[in-house]
Amino acid sequence: MTSLHDIIDSTLQNKDVVMKQLDIGVLRVSGLDSKKLLQGQTTCDMNKLSQDNGLYGAICSIKGRIISSFYIVQNNDGVLMVMAKDLVEKTLLHLKKYAVFFKTVLVDEQDNFVIYTKLAAKNIEANSNAASNIFATTQDRETITLTVSNEPLEVQWLITPAHQTAIEEKNQELAALAVLAARPLINLEQSETILPQWLNMQSTGGISFTKGCYTGQEIVARMQYKGKSKKQLALVTWEGNLDTTKGIVDGPGKSIGQIFAATHFQETNYAQVILNIDPSDAEKLLLDNQEITLLPLPYSLDSKK
Repeated sequence: MTSLHDIIDSTLQNKDVVMKQLDIGVLRVSGLDSKKLLQGQTTCDMNKLSQDNGLYGAICSIKGRIISSFYIVQNNDGVLMVMAKDLVEKTLLHLKKYAVFFKTVLVDEQDNFVIYTKLAAKNIEANSNAASNIFATTQDRETITLTVSNEPLEVQWLITPAHQTAIEEKNQELAALAVLAARPLINLEQSETILPQWLNMQSTGGISFTKGCYTGQEIVARMQYKGKSKKQLALVTWEGNLDTTKGIVDGPGKSIGQIFAATHFQETNYAQVILNIDPSDAEKLLLDNQEITLLPLPYSLDSKK
């Protein structure tokens, strides 16, 4: 199986990559009860959020489906939730139903913050899978830097005020490699259609199974310990143009999954896919009548974590 590090080293070639993310927005939750509100609504443990450590998580419906997924950082007396821009309003409206019981304020900050992705190749010997779920956070003046992933490359998000003009974009076309971190955020079209485990969130620091109750917690926990669904996120690659709206099938033509998110660099395509089976059970993966290549995940997939 092709090594993710080989792909990254040959493509990045030690270049710096910085790109503005036009599809990412920010929701601010502030006030004395901001963490208390979110503790009852998110899959992550808000007690572990600090100035030095961000979180990855989701807000779920009572059916356990993801309403929105996000990265979250501490900011002054509140927090910033970084998510797909088209989900900021829906998330705000959902949280408002519960915010009336807490001393907190919800503010759509889409016009006030800009998010940049920064990529860098990592020394293989310097990485450990055990540290891959630590989302280190630093603040330099007005810019908050959140390390989203350490494997198979370093992916950082720079959360900066919209008036900040000092950040220069570089080699934006190489930002496509960020998909290989396999820690995705959903968009509005995908909202309330996906369980957290289908995105491997139980293995990437996105779900706490010890924090206590939150909306959808019973379904998420049941899926973890009693569920029979084999759906999981996987990585694939192929060359040339294929119709990514079509389903993924095996050799005999049975439907086994679909594209979740796809990107490309020159003629090479990379995609996150949700498979209905364990990848090792499929001899072939076909998309648009062409065989596509399975790539390894950058983390261990623990089904009972």
